[in-house]
Amino acid sequence: MKTVMRILSAGAVAVIAQSAAASEPFDACKGPFTFVESTSTYEDFDFWLGEWQVVTTEGGELRGYDKIKMIHDGCVLMQEWHQMDDLFSLNASPNRLRGTSLTGIDAKGRWRQLWTDNSGSNMLLTGGMEEGVMTLRSEWIEVPTQNGDMVKVRNLWYWHPQEDGTIHNWGEQQRDSETGQRTKYFDITYRRAVKGGPAFNLRVPKPAE
Repeated sequence: MKTVMRILSAGAVAVIAQSAAASEPFDACKGPFTFVESTSTYEDFDFWLGEWQVVTTEGGELRGYDKIKMIHDGCVLMQEWHQMDDLFSLNASPNRLRGTSLTGIDAKGRWRQLWTDNSGSNMLLTGGMEEGVMTLRSEWIEVPTQNGDMVKVRNLWYWHPQEDGTIHNWGEQQRDSETGQRTKYFDITYRRAVKGGPAFNLRVPKPAE
């Protein structure tokens, strides 16, 4: 009987310990990487989290709405993009661009983003923080030109957090090689969306006391 009571008591202690552990916050992805030598940290891209109104950097016209949230124990960023103009709409298509991306780290300590959208575009971009700018580059692909020739291209996307809480985001397409010509094809600014506020209302960070 005493043996049975010891077993029951041990089981009760284990259940209590598991319950206590389950109630504590679990930060799976915080701080520096531990499984590989890397200068990156899990918080490198936290500045992108939130709900945003996105405007053209020059002119301030509304370009889209973006929502970035953490999933999978804080290890992955999920993006939901809603285009509000026809810049990237397909010819004769009634639909504006809608896109989703998943961004996390790989076994080499690199940031990687998988982007897919309703235009049929799919890209895998790789990179990390470079002098305060999150810089991701796609793989090289071959595409046909108007005269039928094939040319190698890749995309480069940049996110530069600003002191006022906005984010300068732009994209370039590069041709032929690492030193090939780059052409900018979008240049936008993220402004935090304030629920109940007017369009383009900018939430200015409070000064430190």
